[in-house]
Amino acid sequence: MSEALKKRFYVLASIIGILLLLLVSRLVYLQLIKGDYYREISIKQAIRLIPIDAPRGEIVDRYGVKLATNRPSFSVDILKGEVVDSHLNETILKLIHLLEKNNVKYKDDLPLYLNDKGEPYFNFKNPDEGDVSPETLKEREKAWKKANNINESATAKETWDILMKKFKISKDLSPQDARKIMVVRQLMEEQGYNQYQPVEIAVDVDQKTVAEIEERHLELPGVMINIKPIRYYPYGTLLSQTLGYIGRITPEDLKKLDIKKYKLTDLVGHSGIEALYEEYLHGKDGGQQVVVDNYGRLIKNLSTVPPVPGDTVFLTIDKNIQEAAEEALINTMQKLREGKLGKPRPNAKIGAAVVVDIHSGKILALASVPGFDPNIFATGSPPKDVVNELFRERDATVDPSPIFNYATQGAVPPGSTFKMIVALAALETGVTTVDEKYLDPGVYITGQTNWLWNEYGRTQGWVNVSDAIKYSTDTYFYEMGRRMGIDKIVEYAKKFGLDQKTGIELPEAKGIIASPQYKREFYLALIRSMVKSERNPDGPITEEQYNKIVEIVDKGDLSDYNTFLKLEKMGIKDPKLQRKLWEMMYYARHWSLADTCSAAIGQGDNQFTPLEIASYISTLVNGGIRYRLHLVDKIVDAEGNIVKKTEPEILGKIDIPKKYLDAIKLGMKGVTERGGTASAAFDGFPMTVGGKTGTAEVGIKGRDNYAWFVGFAPYDNPQIVVVTVIYQGGGGSYAAYVARDIFDAYFGLSKSGERETFNLVNTPLR
Repeated sequence: MSEALKKRFYVLASIIGILLLLLVSRLVYLQLIKGDYYREISIKQAIRLIPIDAPRGEIVDRYGVKLATNRPSFSVDILKGEVVDSHLNETILKLIHLLEKNNVKYKDDLPLYLNDKGEPYFNFKNPDEGDVSPETLKEREKAWKKANNINESATAKETWDILMKKFKISKDLSPQDARKIMVVRQLMEEQGYNQYQPVEIAVDVDQKTVAEIEERHLELPGVMINIKPIRYYPYGTLLSQTLGYIGRITPEDLKKLDIKKYKLTDLVGHSGIEALYEEYLHGKDGGQQVVVDNYGRLIKNLSTVPPVPGDTVFLTIDKNIQEAAEEALINTMQKLREGKLGKPRPNAKIGAAVVVDIHSGKILALASVPGFDPNIFATGSPPKDVVNELFRERDATVDPSPIFNYATQGAVPPGSTFKMIVALAALETGVTTVDEKYLDPGVYITGQTNWLWNEYGRTQGWVNVSDAIKYSTDTYFYEMGRRMGIDKIVEYAKKFGLDQKTGIELPEAKGIIASPQYKREFYLALIRSMVKSERNPDGPITEEQYNKIVEIVDKGDLSDYNTFLKLEKMGIKDPKLQRKLWEMMYYARHWSLADTCSAAIGQGDNQFTPLEIASYISTLVNGGIRYRLHLVDKIVDAEGNIVKKTEPEILGKIDIPKKYLDAIKLGMKGVTERGGTASAAFDGFPMTVGGKTGTAEVGIKGRDNYAWFVGFAPYDNPQIVVVTVIYQGGGGSYAAYVARDIFDAYFGLSKSGERETFNLVNTPLR
């Protein structure tokens, strides 16, 4: 071998040796040094977890009666790995046509819709949502386009063309059929598009449809039937506003929830207890471990991890008392509309009732009528017409709103139910005594009258504090208000928490106590609404002019001549505008004896919710302890462990002398006895009850008065307080019939001697 050839041989051998050395070194690195790391990656790539939905936690009453639970249902899924790509669109279309033929709703989250002409347009509002701000919808559009690699400025038509091409949808199909394919393909893509992962198309499918799918399984490859839990409310409308409802996850939900615990297809609480206790009610999904190949196709099952149900939320509610309250409201309002309790009240369609344990603050019933059936939201695809009706804009004080909780958010004038506060304030400040007699003049010095004078032209003669409560003598309380002044009335109303929230877990409105301060703020707010701004470009006054108006109001010189002159000098020259501003400025500053008298009988600006009134009456009757009102008693996990427990919480105390409380309670007992304003409702009732009617004027022509009743029982050893209100019910004596039925249910006073079960007759809004 020549030297040149040898040299070439050694060079080649050296190169081969170096390559072998590098290969061995790499193998040592991969197998020994990084072996565990790459082995774990390999396993992760081969083993997948198919989620198994966890049942949502139940909501039950204080005795464990299920108010929100789950039931098994059939779902229709597609497993892409079992469908040839070229036949996927065809399979989807066949399935959707089958579902539509049987009136089965399928999931439709595609924000691209078709109008009557078959032209695409965007709509980013979920089908189970009410009003959504334009800003929120714009943010959703931006996020959706980004997630789907679509230009932010793309129109609906351009987006349509992109999806047609992306999903290889034939242009020979009608736009309607093309969209059906689009809906499912988009759903599959959002869920990961893994061939081993079933994609849920429809839930709560009927057995007829399931049988038909099974019969046609050869022409529907990859279509599967599964069983999954679905939310179920056994009593329909019962306690509906409190329980709330569930719906699809929104982008806004994702910002608040721990997304690691949720799938994009999960349903979450959207209102009421369902939303407030979502973190407890949401269970932990289980899963099936499977091995897949490099194409994502299922090879075999390994193991199953069972799901963990959500926690059980125990409410303080008594289901029987809740049923009694709702049924009593419905029946009484129907009688009022039909004229069976006197003059027909055709607009008595809204009512609320609250029942409270006075020694703990536990709410035993929280009724708001009308209600809605939360089952319509259980699948996440409620009927559009029902949703539109539920969430349409309305004046909820006149037009009944099934989703509005009148018990916690309906703040209205309390009428004479407020008088016990004025009575206690008058006694404690020494402007009267339990024995002092006041002669009812029928017409007070302000020109305001007693109700008896208005209806019968008579007076009630001499009355003391107990008599004044029993007969609801307005002039007596006008006089007490005059003697004390408005500040004392406000002080005692605050002591009972009427300007504070009760502490209930649900959203609640905060009451308004009539006062010069509130009156000033109210009218200045009206003037403020007239200031020119970006939101109000046509505002007739400027910010500088508003500030000068506030200065004038605070100085108090509001004679019409001086005020008009000052408005003229600051550039407000329109006489009509000057007049309008002067009137509001005058009312903002002016507080009269008539205002005090109105406040003393629960009129004027006084506005409270039934919940607040229940808190005040409970505080009064139990001797002065104001408890935080609460709905949730405890939360228990799937193993029976108490996760959270609500203990009674004292928010405040009032030192009420026994002789004053006895005098007030005596008057409240008289209300339900012969001669009292609620005597008709409690005639023959086998238990002594204390109470107070309230007839609050609406102040709007054509509307009937609010009808209130507050009561407690038993009289000698009070356990519960009942508060009822009927909008446009005419008079407080009618609301007393509702309370009577609630007392009957609570104490089991039916003739059989057994506790009566009331059947709910509230018709669901469907």
